Amino acid sequence: MKEKRVVAIYARQSVDKKDSVSIESQIDDCKRTVSVNEDVRVYTDRGKSGKSIVGRDELNKLIKDIEGNLISRVVVYKLDRFARNISDFYHLQKILEEHDCSFVSVTQGFDTSTTMGRAMMGILAVFAQMERENISARIKDNYDYRVKDRRWASGKAPFGFQNGKIDGKTTLIPKPDEAEVVKLIFKLYSTESNISLGKLQDKLNERGITGHQSDRGFSRTTLTRILKNPVYAQANGLLHKYYERFHIQFVNDKEEWNGETSAAIVGKNNRTINADEKDDMKIYLTNVTPIIDAETFLLVQDRMSENSAIASDNSPNTNLQELAGLLKCADCKMAIKMQTKPTLTCTGRSQKKICNVSFKGLQLETVQENVAQAVQERIDNFDKFAREQGRKKVVIRHEIEELQGQMERLIEISKFSTKSVDVLAKEIDDIQSKIDELQLKLKLNINTHDVVEIRLKLKSIYDIQGETLNYRGLRTEYKQTVLRALVDKIYLHKNGEVDIVWKE
Repeated sequence: MKEKRVVAIYARQSVDKKDSVSIESQIDDCKRTVSVNEDVRVYTDRGKSGKSIVGRDELNKLIKDIEGNLISRVVVYKLDRFARNISDFYHLQKILEEHDCSFVSVTQGFDTSTTMGRAMMGILAVFAQMERENISARIKDNYDYRVKDRRWASGKAPFGFQNGKIDGKTTLIPKPDEAEVVKLIFKLYSTESNISLGKLQDKLNERGITGHQSDRGFSRTTLTRILKNPVYAQANGLLHKYYERFHIQFVNDKEEWNGETSAAIVGKNNRTINADEKDDMKIYLTNVTPIIDAETFLLVQDRMSENSAIASDNSPNTNLQELAGLLKCADCKMAIKMQTKPTLTCTGRSQKKICNVSFKGLQLETVQENVAQAVQERIDNFDKFAREQGRKKVVIRHEIEELQGQMERLIEISKFSTKSVDVLAKEIDDIQSKIDELQLKLKLNINTHDVVEIRLKLKSIYDIQGETLNYRGLRTEYKQTVLRALVDKIYLHKNGEVDIVWKE
């Protein structure tokens, strides 16, 4: 025998407050709308936020019962007890429709069994989300004020500093002994040949230098945080140019980046952070005195990027020197090694047995010269290339703006549309997918002009005798730096000619 469907009453209260409606009161008001011959099942989430459906055990139990066709109607005191953002609302509304379950909001006087009720649901869901966002905005106000006022926003002081105040404003004050250690860390990583985090650890341990409030040496995680944190660095125009490469919001005008203070990156969670992924982040000028000059900081970022990209092949002393990790066979696309100097070997031939190409007799110097010629030509024509890249980005950003406008219009129309929720949701999802795809394309479309321009300004790479970067005159590790910025792969033919796949 099929089980009789019942009326569900759902009540939620995030915290007990004087001015908030208790769960018991919500249930009593809901029961007044239920007839005496209807069976009632009550679901309550006490101490649970309405920000998301995640973590609301009773709501999720109710959803399972709806999907099991056990519920004929859901009754709530107010819509925001059920859902407080558009995404959750449409998800729940879809489930209700699929299982012929109506929805009633007691205080707002509507139910989804009527056309007007469905329209009202869409409108009220929008306002419920706006209310939640306004609450979040008020919480952030004080934090945002400190950021705009160039104070140290929040959090434990990084190694090398201690929390303090200047003229009543929160700031970071350098701790002399630790600040010297920070300078040493940056110096070693920026100047030592063939450096890595592991080797940096060893060098610090040899000197008996330990971490923050610890008798043990620095961990690699701690060293990474130090080396990537702009709060140590002089915030000048060069550093501003570096962060322009990322999708990051600048709080202060470029003219304010005069090198007198450092900068800090802050994220969505209102905490000062040092993140690799800087999308949806912002950077602001602090009132903190920098410890490291901008040139050293940027050189460290370059070397860390190189080490991450080329892993075990990052050493400038490998047999293939600056070409390590980039050189591939033009025939089978497999990596090229130098197993017995000076013979170049295709791993597709020597290991996989899938290639017949032999590089016997081909000198590494010949390949290096052919690469150098192509790279120098690329550098010499860089302005034109950079303009092309800039145009591509403008087109992509314009497409994203157009799609975002379409989505906003569709969401607005959806409040009164006669289309089903499924159709509207699919249209919105399709537009969002296109936006995500374009944003990923924009993120991967690295502006290599900025990358190389930064390297040109680094003292150890810049050709002080002229205005042009002379690739052939660079040391091996700096050739690597340029190659990692410009080149994706180098395909080698058996006659020594090369086809270079450039980063776009």
